[in-house]
Amino acid sequence: MHTSGGTDDEKLVGAEIFFGPTRIGQVEGVVRDPLSGRVRKVITTYGPTKRRVAVPMEWVVQHTPTRLVLGVGSLSLDDLADQADARRTTRAAA
Repeated sequence: MHTSGGTDDEKLVGAEIFFGPTRIGQVEGVVRDPLSGRVRKVITTYGPTKRRVAVPMEWVVQHTPTRLVLGVGSLSLDDLADQADARRTTRAAA
């Protein structure tokens, strides 16, 4: 998935994240590659403890403006590092 510019960020932010029929979370922000501007990760919180993680775009198998479908479930999200609580779009690679 390739997006560029601030308006595309706004389109991703708020999209729901699913694994199959199960809603996992919602996009709260994006992490972009500083050179290409490509979206590399989406930030979400999930689970009962509301862990905050950066999900690699390589895990997204289908997307629309309001929905991202992951090819992995919440057990894979458990392996991701916790992210700082930065609520806006980030331009640095994580």
